[in-house]
Amino acid sequence: MEGDIMNWKERMPAPVRDMEFAEYATSREGRPVLVDCALGTNPLGSPDCVRKLIGTGRLPDPGGYPGDDLPFRKALSDSWKGIFSPDEVIIGTGSIGLIISLARTFCATGAAVLGVTPQFPDGPMHFQLAGASYRQISLTPPGYELEVSRIAEAMIGDESIIYIDRPHNPTGQVPDLEEMAFLAEKCRKQGSILIVDEAYGDFLPPGESALNLLSPSMVVLRSFSKGRGLAGIRAGYCIIRDGEARRYLRKVAPPFPVSAMAMEMATASLLDGDYARRSRETAREVKARVIDTIKRTGGVSVARTHPEVPILLASLVSGQGNLYEILMEQGIRTEPGTGFTGLGPESVRLRIPAPEQLETFQALWRKTMEKGKVSRIKTG
Repeated sequence: MEGDIMNWKERMPAPVRDMEFAEYATSREGRPVLVDCALGTNPLGSPDCVRKLIGTGRLPDPGGYPGDDLPFRKALSDSWKGIFSPDEVIIGTGSIGLIISLARTFCATGAAVLGVTPQFPDGPMHFQLAGASYRQISLTPPGYELEVSRIAEAMIGDESIIYIDRPHNPTGQVPDLEEMAFLAEKCRKQGSILIVDEAYGDFLPPGESALNLLSPSMVVLRSFSKGRGLAGIRAGYCIIRDGEARRYLRKVAPPFPVSAMAMEMATASLLDGDYARRSRETAREVKARVIDTIKRTGGVSVARTHPEVPILLASLVSGQGNLYEILMEQGIRTEPGTGFTGLGPESVRLRIPAPEQLETFQALWRKTMEKGKVSRIKTG
């Protein structure tokens, strides 16, 4: 009789059961952390306007479900001076929540997705978990330059989705808008969806966003976690100009994806243009000093990057060693390269430290890179 019992594992989606992915963005690290350069939060912390709002005690009662999200969508449209309408906005649990819904909506078994490697790993992971194949273009070290023309040239006509994060994670570089417009037009002609993940987009001036391209083939993801300093509220949104695609996504997206309290705090942050400006200025200043420190000590290369995006990709020039462990030995926490397809233990993604931790970071980095220190920990 036991042999006749259904095994639930045989009925579950094969990609979920059989595929393995590297762990990315984990909060598990039991050792002392003196300078945290790991998760992609804003080095300035949360905006003052949101902290003040919390202090008033006037946030919505958490006992009820969120109400209509139209006021929030209108606030988003207004903050972008109407370059998209409230109807073109779909909100979600951060950009990653929207990626999961997009994968469920547009990735049937056998669908093809094209992207690059290394890249934010959760996008490709969820496309594959939904049944799609993922074809990737390898970026070339040590610069890891993201050339959009290579993506366009690699398209063969069967792609359901082209996925690119811009600013690029883990390097922090930003492909030119003209190149993105060319790629969007090729996707339109081919009938593919171009997903542009702008999770770090608030570290760029609004005029540099792909939202300005107005392309019907493009889905642009935005998050409140990075440049808006509100990672804890788990709020994001995407802009979809194609009405039919938007209707399908609304079928799949979960109800009440963003809490009423989160919508209130996110709306308040939209009114604080000074915080966004200070975030960019701080990122530029701190990042320049971080890169200068890395270059002066030697032994570690920095991939191509944008001066105002607060992340960078650092790699041991020798290619030998575990850079995450080398840095953690001195208390500097980063994201290990092993969490990204196409990278190994010799690389880390480093988010710039908070301004008040910069001097500590510099001192610890110099100590870490003393002669002989870099070669102490080898790949295990």
